[in-house]
Amino acid sequence: MKSPVDSQFVHDISQLDSLRRQAVKGEEGDEKAALRSAAEQFESLFTQMLFKSMRDANEAFESDLIDDRTSKFYEQMADEQMASELSREGSLGLADMIVEQLGKAQGDSQPDMNEAARASAQSLPLDQNRSREAAEQAIAALDSQSIAPPATSIPASQRSKGFDSPDSFVNTLAPHARRAARALGTDPAIILAQAALETGWGKKVIANARDNSHNLFNIKADQRWGGDKVATQTLEVYDGIPVKETASFRSYPSYQESFDDFVSFLRDNPRYEQALSQSAQPERFIRELHQAGYATDPEYADKVIRVLDQVRDMMD
Repeated sequence: MKSPVDSQFVHDISQLDSLRRQAVKGEEGDEKAALRSAAEQFESLFTQMLFKSMRDANEAFESDLIDDRTSKFYEQMADEQMASELSREGSLGLADMIVEQLGKAQGDSQPDMNEAARASAQSLPLDQNRSREAAEQAIAALDSQSIAPPATSIPASQRSKGFDSPDSFVNTLAPHARRAARALGTDPAIILAQAALETGWGKKVIANARDNSHNLFNIKADQRWGGDKVATQTLEVYDGIPVKETASFRSYPSYQESFDDFVSFLRDNPRYEQALSQSAQPERFIRELHQAGYATDPEYADKVIRVLDQVRDMMD
């Protein structure tokens, strides 16, 4: 959610006066907007502290040729502006947590605890490290020579609605997974677990102009791909550092074609030969696939295996 307070320039102090006027109006909508704005300001300050710690730790490696007061002044301004932009985008999620906690104190309705427990039990392991990965990614991004503009998010009306639940995801895609598993000689549950991790049980399938790319395995569109494609942001890990970048991904007319292409993608790449030779052992298969470079997340195979147990329970 974008704050009503214009924070495009971090040193514009008129934003604070606008925030004060919102808070004293006393109207429910204005109070909530003011709370959101204040939470984003707090997240911005917290992010600035992270950036300052990173800069201080890096001082020992800086060259005297670029280590002067002027460069440090503009470097600090860039860090502060980056922190402000990240807080507006909700990259760390800190502002959302503040609004949720303080919003309850203002009389917001309490969530049903049983529903919250079920949602927590169904969440993917990937989401547990979201805030930490986002913070590390933000710090790593500052090491680049230029600051990239924030990517345009897809409007909610254009996003794929995905599946109603993990059970719906598994039951709908199980026939396609069994067909792909027969072709690869592996357990259909490991294929569904991989698709579940990649797409958040089908709720985060990459959207294209027609709403759904049907790309269940987040296979990128390189020069060998002649079909439709869609560009979006992705989180990659290089030398242990999470980095957000824009990449092109393959787009399919249906989920069946996504499974078919997944099979072809593995068979046609020599680097996955070792993984395919272990396909009869699902856990070994996914570890070999990961080791061959299928994903950059160092915990990718472990995460898929954790989801595998959930998928097997649903398929029994």
